[in-house]
Amino acid sequence: MKDVITLQQLVKVYKDVPTVDLEQITVHEGEIYGFLGPNGAGKTTTMKMILSLVSPTSGQIFVNGQPIDQKGQYLGQIGSMIEEPSYYPNLTAYENLLVFQKMLGFDKKQIWPTLKLVGLADEKNRKKLVKAYSLGMKQRLALAFALVKKPKILLLDEPTNGLDPAGIHEIRELIVKLAKEEGLTVFISSHILSEIEHIADRVGIINHGRLVYEGEINAIKAKTWIEIGGDFSNGSVLEYLKEFGHLTILEYSPDRVKLADLEDEDVADLVNCLVGHHVRIFHVSRERENLEDIFLTLTKEG
Repeated sequence: MKDVITLQQLVKVYKDVPTVDLEQITVHEGEIYGFLGPNGAGKTTTMKMILSLVSPTSGQIFVNGQPIDQKGQYLGQIGSMIEEPSYYPNLTAYENLLVFQKMLGFDKKQIWPTLKLVGLADEKNRKKLVKAYSLGMKQRLALAFALVKKPKILLLDEPTNGLDPAGIHEIRELIVKLAKEEGLTVFISSHILSEIEHIADRVGIINHGRLVYEGEINAIKAKTWIEIGGDFSNGSVLEYLKEFGHLTILEYSPDRVKLADLEDEDVADLVNCLVGHHVRIFHVSRERENLEDIFLTLTKEG
């Protein structure tokens, strides 16, 4: 599998304080790589170093196997949404992208299809000036700036900021489509961890500038447990659980019992045992930590 972005021994120091200290990160061709970390962890600084907006203190950055050059010729392969672009507020979205086209020289026939892709080409928005845009519309326009030159790599820093739930879903679907159907490689940071969990192939989690996890989401070691809901107000339920044996009770309340994970057959036998003692059961489920739980565990202080 081809490595599209590789960071090696990448360090950035501000005022004698290392804000980024990454031994190695790799992003594979055609994947969506979720870049996670608390505020101030070094995510945006890392992305800016990839774009040569910030110079590393030490280390190397490779794009498509080649070290990035000072002339920035590799940047033609990358579309980015790191900071809000400089818009002309008294122009429409099309006119803004047309100015951008005159600067970069890409085919202006790409402008309308790109605006359609991000949901800004409908009739009501065609003549609307950017100064009348909502924050969510500006996020869409920023994404259009990143896509209009047809890059092979997308760097997206919090791309769903300001969007309502429907807009977040649309951008999520668009990012997946770009990666899976158009073959783009997407390097995306977000504080909405559930969104990353839904779309990313792999994640890298950083804390205080250091990588604390990198790998496939499904490979993250997550805790699993059994939850049984019911009427446990009768204190004898605890006795029934103890009689069953081979159980670890994690939590107990009058309407819920949380147990260390069990095999399916043991769960069935336990429910039969409780029902046999006339305990009313409302639901039984196997629960698993989500990405947010794991993220908080990996990045908690101390």
